[in-house]
Amino acid sequence: MTTTSSRRADALRRWARGDRALEAAVALLIESLDGRLLDGPWVRPVGSRRWFDPACAYAESGALSGGERRVLAVATSLASPDHPVDLGDAITGMDPATVWVALRALAHAGGVDTEEAT
Repeated sequence: MTTTSSRRADALRRWARGDRALEAAVALLIESLDGRLLDGPWVRPVGSRRWFDPACAYAESGALSGGERRVLAVATSLASPDHPVDLGDAITGMDPATVWVALRALAHAGGVDTEEAT
């Protein structure tokens, strides 16, 4: 991850802090696919701060690969009740490493820390 991406990731984490679903959505964007989804228009700047815009992500996902669209769909669904996702379709279309990131994000959103689950 580049320095710029690292700063963007830190800013997103600060923005999401305290809301488990947003924390999970942000973690999914940061930790999957080498952080490539941090560079989309759905990561909005406000001065030096950043926030994830699920409505933009929902509307702008057309130019992404299938795996990228699935990750973004899960993150969008975590961040907004307006955009539910079929997890069966989303998970079965992800590579194994991304599935684990998504499962950890879902567990976090549900209040389960990964240390508790092992």
